[in-house]
Amino acid sequence: MKPLNYYDFLTHFAQPGCLICNLVDRDVRRYLDSLLYEYVNAPVTHEAMRASRGLCAQHNSQLVDYGASVLGIAILEAAILDEVLMLAASPGGGSALARLRGGTGRALADQLEPDAPCSACEALNKAQQLHIDALAFHIDDADLAAAYRQSNGLCLPHVRLALRAAPGAGHVAALVAIQTAIWAALKGELDEFARKYDINHADEMMGAEGDSWRRALGLIAGRREVLGLRR
Repeated sequence: MKPLNYYDFLTHFAQPGCLICNLVDRDVRRYLDSLLYEYVNAPVTHEAMRASRGLCAQHNSQLVDYGASVLGIAILEAAILDEVLMLAASPGGGSALARLRGGTGRALADQLEPDAPCSACEALNKAQQLHIDALAFHIDDADLAAAYRQSNGLCLPHVRLALRAAPGAGHVAALVAIQTAIWAALKGELDEFARKYDINHADEMMGAEGDSWRRALGLIAGRREVLGLRR
């Protein structure tokens, strides 16, 4: 039985970049969209935001992309600040200013630490594992393997995850065979790009290798939105 994301794989393999990065970024953006448009006033949302002290810097910055929901952003940020203000004024040594003057800033800093992870990071990790497991398990599917061969491949971090998730030696061998062929082809394009970039070959027109350096950047490190700071 094919997983629900099987057909996502077939269509998204044709897009530039790492399949897993693209799907995970899509899923996280859907999560942020639903957070702002559907669940912004839900008590459970406010509890989660208070506990995590908001989203991480990466996902908080992505909220700017949802300019049509600035009210939702304001509501969430206000809830977080309510929590911060309550903690700063909580018993245990007087006001925050008094504690700071008394050298107990460390205790207040500890109180202000998040009690839960960024909810968007949790959504990201869940989506990433879901897609990795499905790809690794179904790599022996002929249509899926064919789409993979014609793609830009997976980024190196997601190759490692897929290899670890592969359920058997045959699945590992299929992943390695397809991905190494993609790496080798890209390496050839990079070499050709470097050759044509040389002044001695300035009269030769660039072909498909012209953006090979850009594709290599994505293939090695993955998308910043998904794997920034080596998540």
